[in-house]
Amino acid sequence: MLKKLLPLLLLLIPLTAHAQQARWVGTWACAPQTVDKTFMPYNNQMTDRSVRQVIKVSIGGNTVRLRLSNEMSAEPVEITSVYIAHATEGHSIRRASAKYLQFGKKRHVNIPAGKAVFSDALRFRLAPLERVAITINYLKAPKSPTVHMGSRTTSYILRGVTNAYTDFKTAFQEDHWFNIAGLDVLDANASSIAILGNSITDGKGSTTNAQDRWPDIMSAAMNNGTGFNLFKVGKTGVLNLGIGNNRILSTGLGQPGKVRFDRDILEQRGLRAIIIFEAINDLGTSVNPEETARQLVTEYLVMIKKAHARGLKVFMGTITPFRGCKGYFTEEREKARKVVNSWIRTTHDIDGFIDFDALMRDPANPEQLRREWQIGDWLHPNPAGYKQMGEYAATMIMRL
Repeated sequence: MLKKLLPLLLLLIPLTAHAQQARWVGTWACAPQTVDKTFMPYNNQMTDRSVRQVIKVSIGGNTVRLRLSNEMSAEPVEITSVYIAHATEGHSIRRASAKYLQFGKKRHVNIPAGKAVFSDALRFRLAPLERVAITINYLKAPKSPTVHMGSRTTSYILRGVTNAYTDFKTAFQEDHWFNIAGLDVLDANASSIAILGNSITDGKGSTTNAQDRWPDIMSAAMNNGTGFNLFKVGKTGVLNLGIGNNRILSTGLGQPGKVRFDRDILEQRGLRAIIIFEAINDLGTSVNPEETARQLVTEYLVMIKKAHARGLKVFMGTITPFRGCKGYFTEEREKARKVVNSWIRTTHDIDGFIDFDALMRDPANPEQLRREWQIGDWLHPNPAGYKQMGEYAATMIMRL
C-alpha cells in the first residue's frame, strides 16, 4: 500500500511547498493624488528636505518593502536615501531600530514622472498594528509632488539630509503624506483587503494621529479577534484607499474611482477581497440623480467583474444618509441613494454587503445620521461613529 501511495505523495510535496511559499502582502497603503493647494498650505517644495512620515500597519512580518509613487507628477523625483524605524511619540523614533532601504542595491533612487518603484526587500521586524516612521531625504523634488492629502497623521519636515539621530523637534509640521504609497510584508499565510472610498473612508472627522478611521478600527478588530472562515486571525492587511471628495464617475479630488480602481485596488499585493464604499459625492453633486444612480450601478458591475476575474471576493458598503448636509441633500438625490442601496442589498453580483446605512441612520429619521455619531455637517462620522463602523465592518466580514 505504501509503495502505491509513495508516487502520489511525491507529487503532492511540491504543491504543498508552493502553497506555503511566501508572497508580498500589503500591510498599509494610501491612494496617490495630485496636490490641491487649497488643502496644502505648505509650498510643497521638497528639494533638499527630509520628510519623516508616520503610518500604522495592520499585519506584521520580518521582511518589508516600500512602494514610492511619483505617478501624479510631471517631473522626476530624486531621493538621496530612505530609512524606516519604529515610531514612538510624535516625530520620535527608536533610533537603534532605523534601517536604510535600498533600491536596486543602492540607497539613492530616481523615480521618473508618472512612475512608482518598490524598494528591495529589507529584514525589519514589524509588529501587527504598530506605528512606523518612514523618513525620505529628497535631493530634488517636483514642484507638484505626488501626495496623499488626507493623512490625518502629522509629517515632519527639515531642511537638508537627516539620519536616525537628527532631532526633529524644530521640524515644520504638515498633515499630509508625500510619495509613500504602500508597505508590504513577506508572508505565506497572510492576505489583504483593499477599500475603495471617499472622505468617510479616508477619515475626515477622525482624530489626527489617533488612527481612529473606520478602516483602522476594522484592522484592529480583525487582527486581534477570534477565528473566522475567510481570513486568518492576525494576518489580514487592511488597506485604506479612500480619498477625500473622491467620486466614482467624475473628478472631485483624486482620479475618479472608475479610473483609479485598477491601480489603487487591483494592484495591491496579497489581495483576497475588496470593499467598494463610494458614491456619496457622486450623489451629493449630481444634477440628474436618477441617471447618476444608473451609471453608478454600471460602473460597480465593471469593477466587480474585474475583481471576480482575479478570484477576489467583493463586498460593498451601503451609502450612509446625508439629510441636513448643506449643498448635498435634495429629495431627488435621496431617492437615488435609496436606489443604489437597494441594488447593493439585493444584487447577486457581489459576495456580501456591509449595511453602513442601517447602522448609522437615526431610527427616528432614517434619512439622517445619528446626531451623536457625526461631526456636525450631517455627512461625516465622528470618532465614535467610525468606531461603530469599523467594528461592524469587521463583524460582517468575519461572518461572510
